[in-house]
Amino acid sequence: MNQFINFKKHQQGFTLIEMLITIAVAAILLSIVIPSFNSIIESSKERTTRDSLASAIYTAKQQAQSERLNVYLCTTTDGVSCEDTTDWSGEWLIYQDDNSSGDLDSGDTIVANIFSKTNLITSSIEEVKFTPTGHSLANTFKICSNTDNTVVYQMVLSRMGRITYEEASGDC
Repeated sequence: MNQFINFKKHQQGFTLIEMLITIAVAAILLSIVIPSFNSIIESSKERTTRDSLASAIYTAKQQAQSERLNVYLCTTTDGVSCEDTTDWSGEWLIYQDDNSSGDLDSGDTIVANIFSKTNLITSSIEEVKFTPTGHSLANTFKICSNTDNTVVYQMVLSRMGRITYEEASGDC
């Protein structure tokens, strides 16, 4: 009768040395890979900002054409009034000028309030006006990098209300 169980079977697992070597190799690989992930994440934020602005522009244009009214796209900080700034970073407001006053007032309808605070966006104008035909004033928006403050995307809004992208260069 063997009352003792044989515990001397071959045990599987890592030794302390093997585990330390594995952790060291993983740390070295992560230190190489993480910076490239940061650039991928930053590039994704820049594209998201560009696409959000393009979507806001097309929404305003479509609203002007469908309602046959002047529709404006402007920057806002409180969601109910337009700001007098050429810094388009942050929140945008789309409103239709129901009473044809040319300004956002109590007689107008706020169509959308869009929040996109990921990158710096500059422009030479404070608001974009779309006429009932979908036309607007030509304008250029520069979307800037958060890492080195250079222009990443340059969006050109034509008088016909179309967006094109031009090669970006320079600083913001």
